[in-house]
Amino acid sequence: MLKTISIAGVPVNLDKIGRDKLKGLTLDLILSFRFYCAEFNKHPLCLVENADLTRTYTPMRYARIANQIERILEIPVVFILQSAPFYIRQRLIEQGVYFVVSDRYVFLPGMLINERIRKKEDPEHQLSPVAQYVLLNYLLHPDLSEFTLQELQSRIPYNYLAVSRAVGELERKQLLQARKDRKTKLIYSSMLRKDLWNKAMPYFVSPVKKIVYSDEVGGDSFYIGGVSALSHYSFLNADDQITLAIWERDYVSGNYSFSEWESSDFKYKIEIWKYSPEMKIGQQGYVDRLSLYLSLREDRDPRVEKELENIIREIWQ
Repeated sequence: MLKTISIAGVPVNLDKIGRDKLKGLTLDLILSFRFYCAEFNKHPLCLVENADLTRTYTPMRYARIANQIERILEIPVVFILQSAPFYIRQRLIEQGVYFVVSDRYVFLPGMLINERIRKKEDPEHQLSPVAQYVLLNYLLHPDLSEFTLQELQSRIPYNYLAVSRAVGELERKQLLQARKDRKTKLIYSSMLRKDLWNKAMPYFVSPVKKIVYSDEVGGDSFYIGGVSALSHYSFLNADDQITLAIWERDYVSGNYSFSEWESSDFKYKIEIWKYSPEMKIGQQGYVDRLSLYLSLREDRDPRVEKELENIIREIWQ
């Protein structure tokens, strides 16, 4: 049982919170965690430690647990984590979950400025649509070990200049590397694809730029996306409303009657994407699983989160 913890080098005393003060929480939560009260920078906190290390929780689940505890104790909740890779810390931050990982990483906004965490709003720490498309295309082709700019340009819907700039961006972020073979520049990654995906996670953004609704669509530029695609890749039941994805270049708002007002009464929910949903991997009309994950990772439905985690795990098995 912990008596002290170090937060950013500052020792903090912990006092165990008795069960009598946790009335309103489920028995499962009370047995699964240890609860402490503490003060940091004159802020009262509830620090929560996992009592059963065999159980794991998703960032979204941590957010829900924190909300339940905060409703009872009426003070901020901070989770004490033994370890957490960068992409997990980033997802915790996106969910607004406060945490301490040993004495190395801290997320307590308003109480501590954590310079280790890249700001999500900073465009320098986001991938451009073309760079994200190039990296995802590479990740989705496991048989592709290295490629030239010309080879890449020939199989994606961008011109040579756009591809060259995107690869340069990925090199600067150390997500891809380049080497010279005589006069030819070869692009590759020395990392396993799973590790590259995790390393790139803080840079990825949702491909969805805008959402509109309609009762009719036409043409072959649409791909099935959203929960409709997730139900195809998993055991999730499909919604009655069909979600479609289309590249913003191919979207012509004047062709049909589109509404920007959210409503389940329309037959189609249409996601307008920043890059093409076509990845040249035999998608059979569905968006690729990696882009699908990025488009739905903010969804707060626990069923969606569970199936997203499952399909990503299947990809990297």
